[in-house]
Amino acid sequence: MKGIVIKKDNKAVEKANLLLKKSLRKGDIILTGPIPKNFFFKYFNLICIVTRKVLRGITHSCLYLGGGYVFEIDHKIIRKGNDMEKITLKKLIKNKVENFGGVIIWVVQPKRYTLKHRNLVVKETINNFLNKSKYIAFSYFESIKVGMRFFFQRNKYVKEELKFREKWNCSHLVAYILKKSRVPIGKRTSYTFLPCTFVFSKHFKVKKKVILK
Repeated sequence: MKGIVIKKDNKAVEKANLLLKKSLRKGDIILTGPIPKNFFFKYFNLICIVTRKVLRGITHSCLYLGGGYVFEIDHKIIRKGNDMEKITLKKLIKNKVENFGGVIIWVVQPKRYTLKHRNLVVKETINNFLNKSKYIAFSYFESIKVGMRFFFQRNKYVKEELKFREKWNCSHLVAYILKKSRVPIGKRTSYTFLPCTFVFSKHFKVKKKVILK
């Protein structure tokens, strides 16, 4: 999908925020990928290297709760507060731009996604994650495990036992919540999802793509 480009200026974040909110519905998936701010960042920053070589330009996933708010999980080294929080969409965009220089944002949803599914996704997010956010942490180790499973187990069917845990990465968490809410997203286990899986899997569709640079 060809994205809508917004040139970076003092009003760029607000423009992106308003544009995205027109397409977003509660329960939608928001994906982000960094746009390097300089030569050094592009070729020597670990996140950008991994993004370019492995993740097809997409590093992060989160869920839209409605009303301009996002359910976010990320490490505190990037974002203040609990690892897991409810923040505004505008703050999410601003954080990414400040850290990376620019950002690509995708709005994605499962192809079969009813209002009942959306309500269950938001309910699961609030009751079992936001209300327990002080005891839940983002884990880079879990991210590495997901990457290994993606390459070695993605075509292997494993009966998944959906268990709540205290350490997560962003894509595993989003896939877990969708599966707990009985959203049809395929047989692939939630721990083999990468952020780019939500774009390139046949069970999802991209609604909008915004490029802020």
